Amino acid sequence: MLEDRPILETPDAQHKILILDDEPAIAEPFETALQELGHDVRSTTDGKEAVKLIDLFAPDLLVTDINLPEIDILDLIAELRRSRPRLRIIAISGNSHLLRLAAQHGADHVLPKPFRVGELNALVEKLLGR
Repeated sequence: MLEDRPILETPDAQHKILILDDEPAIAEPFETALQELGHDVRSTTDGKEAVKLIDLFAPDLLVTDINLPEIDILDLIAELRRSRPRLRIIAISGNSHLLRLAAQHGADHVLPKPFRVGELNALVEKLLGR
């Protein structure tokens, strides 16, 4: 979790990516894979913490689960679309209805669970222009 790590700039990183998923077992492999591609990646399991990190870390991309207990991710996506139009957003979920709603609220791309690390890597590279 992020609480254990300082938020530092990584000068050689390609892009900053924030992963929000309430299941660390899902977020951690994706965090590692994206770091291996040279990105500066942070992850959190807490939606309220993610809101703070968006301001502090200023990610280029947010990869977020839609179904979280403490925050309405659809409202967050809509707000981020207005306040940070350059932020790319990938919404992930096992619920196809929620994925459609995320796209309607402004997610750049939706990715149904389960998916492979390679699928996420390719999508990240596409959205960030590499």
